Amino acid sequence: MLIKGLYLLKKKDLKKASFMLTRAFHYDPLICLIYPDEIERRTYSPFLWEYLLLDGIRYGEVYAPTSKIEGTAKWLPPHKEHMNTWRSLRSGALTMARMALKQKDERALPMKKVARITNHITDLHKELVKKPHWYLANIGVDPKNQGKGFGSKLIKPMLERIEREGYPVFLETNFEGNVALYEHLGFEVIDKRSIPETDIVNWAMLKNI
Repeated sequence: MLIKGLYLLKKKDLKKASFMLTRAFHYDPLICLIYPDEIERRTYSPFLWEYLLLDGIRYGEVYAPTSKIEGTAKWLPPHKEHMNTWRSLRSGALTMARMALKQKDERALPMKKVARITNHITDLHKELVKKPHWYLANIGVDPKNQGKGFGSKLIKPMLERIEREGYPVFLETNFEGNVALYEHLGFEVIDKRSIPETDIVNWAMLKNI
């Protein structure tokens, strides 16, 4: 059941949405770790977002407020919360990795280390929530459109639908300032810890039925 009043992303929207998320997550701690140089971050992180969005389009639902793509929210349904190798390759993991390797900045992490970090986050997710659930994999609003209520528009209708379906909802955030916002929506912090090999703190949050 799709959400009325929201725009369901299609493959033709990938470029526009990936550049929007590049702007929205420009200062995200994990993105900055993977792409330390600001210019290279703007150049190469769109390939990461395109990869993640395509996975959402194929295996879940990705919504924007309107076809103008002011922001997006990627939702993965029960039993499809986690990417496997085939799914990752099908969504463009090799292209994403190849573009990341083009970085010249010496601070850029080796791809093996990036994989260890992201695998740790995935493993933690699997450890914390073993029952079927919806996963709010990422949500971002273009900086020029922040403060206009688009974030709530992307989240609240989906939470109402999921509550009717009877599933919990899981998310993670690396920004402490986001924790109170999600708590206001009914999420609770179920884990807080530093990600190994980084200075990044990860808050895992769950909204039970």
